[in-house]
Amino acid sequence: MNYNLLFVWTKEFPIEGKVVESVFSGDKAIRIHFKNNSDLWLIVSNYDAYPFLSTSPISTSNEIPIWNQLTHSILTKISLDAQDRIMRFVFSQRDIFQQEKIYLIIAEFIPPQPNVILAEQNEELIIVDALKKYSYKDNPQRQILPKLPYQPPKTSFIPNDDEITLPLTLKPLQDKEPILCNSVNEYLKNHFLYILSVKEEQERRKAIISYWEKELKKAQQKLIKQMEEQNQAEKDEYWRICAEIIKVNLHNIQKGQKVLKTINYFDPELSTIEIELFPDKSPQENMQYYLKKYKKARRGKEKIEQNVAETKKKIKQLENIVQKARIGELDDLPQKEKFPQLSRKLEIAEKLLRLRIDNRFEIVIGRKASENDFIVTQLARPYDWWFHSRLYHGSHILLRCLQKTNPPEELIKICCCLAAWYSKARFSQNVPVDYTQIRYVRKPHKSKSGFVTYTNHKTAFVQPRDLRTVKKELNL
Repeated sequence: MNYNLLFVWTKEFPIEGKVVESVFSGDKAIRIHFKNNSDLWLIVSNYDAYPFLSTSPISTSNEIPIWNQLTHSILTKISLDAQDRIMRFVFSQRDIFQQEKIYLIIAEFIPPQPNVILAEQNEELIIVDALKKYSYKDNPQRQILPKLPYQPPKTSFIPNDDEITLPLTLKPLQDKEPILCNSVNEYLKNHFLYILSVKEEQERRKAIISYWEKELKKAQQKLIKQMEEQNQAEKDEYWRICAEIIKVNLHNIQKGQKVLKTINYFDPELSTIEIELFPDKSPQENMQYYLKKYKKARRGKEKIEQNVAETKKKIKQLENIVQKARIGELDDLPQKEKFPQLSRKLEIAEKLLRLRIDNRFEIVIGRKASENDFIVTQLARPYDWWFHSRLYHGSHILLRCLQKTNPPEELIKICCCLAAWYSKARFSQNVPVDYTQIRYVRKPHKSKSGFVTYTNHKTAFVQPRDLRTVKKELNL
């Protein structure tokens, strides 16, 4: 990111009232949540790196809490190094004995490998933890390891003197109108939402498609080899005839002979047959060679046919997976998904009752306990919404937010009405329905199918509506 943009951002940032409640580490970002419900994001993607402050929640996944040392600490200062894109956030922390400790978060927004480091200020600045740790073996210039003094990187970067003039214009990657930003923080936040996130999502989907296309190609090549083996196995009768004819003509074959031309006694018309011989083998060894091929083909014929059928089935499944990946319906990273599990998952997913609203939202309905389990544990993502009738047995309704955007209130109400309809309270009035984001839904270990627990929910009292009525309302 441009050095001057980072410099202006440090001047814009409002330090007052910034008390840390928790710190989270996610996919290529550190999120510092303050008690005033604002979030400081430190983006450390390989594509770009920068900070921004957000007063509204941003959907994320795979976040874990880190750096408890900063809990209840106060942000006191932000500075940018004069020589490079290294930003320092100073936090003051008091322990139970009212002794002050000073912690620094050092954000090295330097491509291609940005880093975020937690350090404690004593006589020296001592590293406590880091997003990326390495020793001299990995980097001959310096090492970033706990309990070692912090050393800034040596770079040849020279800040430019470009002047930042507001408002700034941001052109999203997708076909959208340019965004006018009245502050640098607004520009950086929109850059994350509409450029960096989109670019990473495109690369991630490209990697998923490439992975499964390679798997499909391997399966197709395997089928070609199996078909060749099958063609050889189909000649089992021919190998037997060759062995029997050589046996009858043992006394007529000389060592070094390349071809045996004789009458085919197994042909009703007694045609002439030519059998290839190996000059370096004796007549008996030639006979044993064809006899061995016959026995091998006979034993393997049934097994090869079974293997060919299995490979053809796998190719069909992989073609389905590749198709899903190309249209963006496959969200799982290939490194985390085994083929049999994914294939079974897609088969179950195709049987679910679905209602696609547009390219942003889709409603999924589980009609039995196994489908309810699948929706909660396999299909849903943290930013999706979950609905279920309160006090009554019923289906789990999932509102998939395909672009990680918050759904409108009208769509939430529709999902509540569907949850009421697909429950034991279908013909009741003012049915209570609980709803929450899927990140707050948990399935206890070894619990029965369809059973979950949930928190941070709201309750709506609605009239049940069936899927046909909902489609008419939405003009679908």
